Amino acid sequence: MGVHGANLLQSAARRRALLLTLALLTVCYTWSSVRRLADLTQVEPELPAGAAAGGLLQRAEANIASHLHGAATFRGVVTGGAAGAAGEQQQKQPIVLKQQEQQQQQGAAGGGSGTAAGGAAAGGAAAGGKARPAVDPSKCNMKKNTDYWGDALVWGNNHKVDSAGECCAACLAYKPKSKDDTDCNVWVYCEDPKLCGEHHRECWLKHLAHPSAVAPAKQGPDVGWTTGLMADVPEPATSDETVGGPERKYHVVITAAGSAVHWQSRVAYYWYKKIQKQCEARGNCQMGGFTRLLHTGQPDDLMKEIPTWVAQPLPPEHPDHGYIVLNRPYALLQWVKAVTIPEKYVLMSEPDHLWLKPMPNLMKGENPAAFPFFYIEPAKKEYRKIVETFLGPLTTKEAEQIAPIGNAPTMMSWEDMKRVMPHFFNLSIAVHNDQAASKEWGWVQEMYAFTLACYKAGIRNIGLHLKMMSQPPWDEKLDPFYILHYTYGMDYTLEGVFTPGKYGEWRFDKRSYASKPPPRNLGEPPAGMKNELVRRLIHAINEATSKIPGWDDYERTGVATQLWDGVV
Repeated sequence: MGVHGANLLQSAARRRALLLTLALLTVCYTWSSVRRLADLTQVEPELPAGAAAGGLLQRAEANIASHLHGAATFRGVVTGGAAGAAGEQQQKQPIVLKQQEQQQQQGAAGGGSGTAAGGAAAGGAAAGGKARPAVDPSKCNMKKNTDYWGDALVWGNNHKVDSAGECCAACLAYKPKSKDDTDCNVWVYCEDPKLCGEHHRECWLKHLAHPSAVAPAKQGPDVGWTTGLMADVPEPATSDETVGGPERKYHVVITAAGSAVHWQSRVAYYWYKKIQKQCEARGNCQMGGFTRLLHTGQPDDLMKEIPTWVAQPLPPEHPDHGYIVLNRPYALLQWVKAVTIPEKYVLMSEPDHLWLKPMPNLMKGENPAAFPFFYIEPAKKEYRKIVETFLGPLTTKEAEQIAPIGNAPTMMSWEDMKRVMPHFFNLSIAVHNDQAASKEWGWVQEMYAFTLACYKAGIRNIGLHLKMMSQPPWDEKLDPFYILHYTYGMDYTLEGVFTPGKYGEWRFDKRSYASKPPPRNLGEPPAGMKNELVRRLIHAINEATSKIPGWDDYERTGVATQLWDGVV
């Protein structure tokens, strides 16, 4: 080989090395973006002001956009044409990404990344290509034109069968390699030849830690997949056990401190009172009293407008290091130790929860009911050692009994709340002071502390209700939600086109009003904007600011000199 040939080889090698480096950097950047999703959650009054806030918020908007609208990159969702939700990751890039933060709740779509335990023949379920016996469809819980997330156990691109029933049978027959491995409780089959294209007959076997906490990845007439949920995912019960009468009333408590949630608390209380009045007009209403838990140690100007209990901030021996949310568990602990309430049950809520319609007591018997957050993943393998630091050794089954929730919104009995709050406070301090836990869980560490506290207090069977709360702009329809949580920025063009991750020509973000309240008559969203929840939010804030007296002066000064009398 001549010098010229050797130079060509060296040049080609350099190009390959450069391309490999760029690919690795892309993967690392993608992973980092998903990991920073914690910056988006439950940080409402604690975000920094000024320039620091701008950088964090822009990153937050970009992250949530990539999480929910760039799913093809992270979870293998096919976004165009015939495939549905199972193959684009195979088409566009090798599946080399580690299991993402959101996989166990909303996991790996159709064929997304995950642990392909045993490959196509794992546990013998996918081996041999033999026809399987017919399965009673009632055991398969089939959902047509539906694709679901999940950790991949058997990859469908190497596992093709002839019917949805056969795919269901494969899931039933799947055998984990060891007692601590997960079983198959979700399967997806690409049934429609026209919609599925090259993915036709693919059968993916999967596992979800909490199937009832997960909404479909895709659903509708243009989705060629059929899904089966082998675990029972019941709708919220509506029997006397959960609806009942006055004995099932719940007390609502919100925690608050600072100017950002000052105006939010007023809007929240206005809408709670208005929806409560509607609830009482219907009869058999279970919406009870309301308490604003103010953890500043000092009364403020809303004491006579909103029923308020003043808690002390954290003592000096437990500094929050700027993580103000750490005051929440301490305030709740003080409250349950010091007061009595007429209701038997409590709903922990937050100032940026806006009530949409009357909500019954969603608890089944005495078991708590809560909204599941996809980013709270106590059963995640990467977190097992951290979780065991606080709870001791756990099997996979035990880890999956830890619910993917935070304290709000969560309903529980007053007696359970009194049992959980000491653990909540102690674990919130312990998690905050643990370097690994604090680093991994970031701004949602207090939420992890709450669900670990429930487990430590012996509470296992927590009902998970996706319909309890909406989170626009990602959720769009008013029904079937009870509460609207306005924590994310909402960006649209003047034509009404959603621009996730990019500041819109029309924009609403509560953090724009962190130091002073919003004005009356916020601008109407663009006429072409189709998101019902965003429009309802703007109308709801406008109504509250028009009914609460003296709002114009309040907007200028941030001080409430005229108070609302609570009459709707």
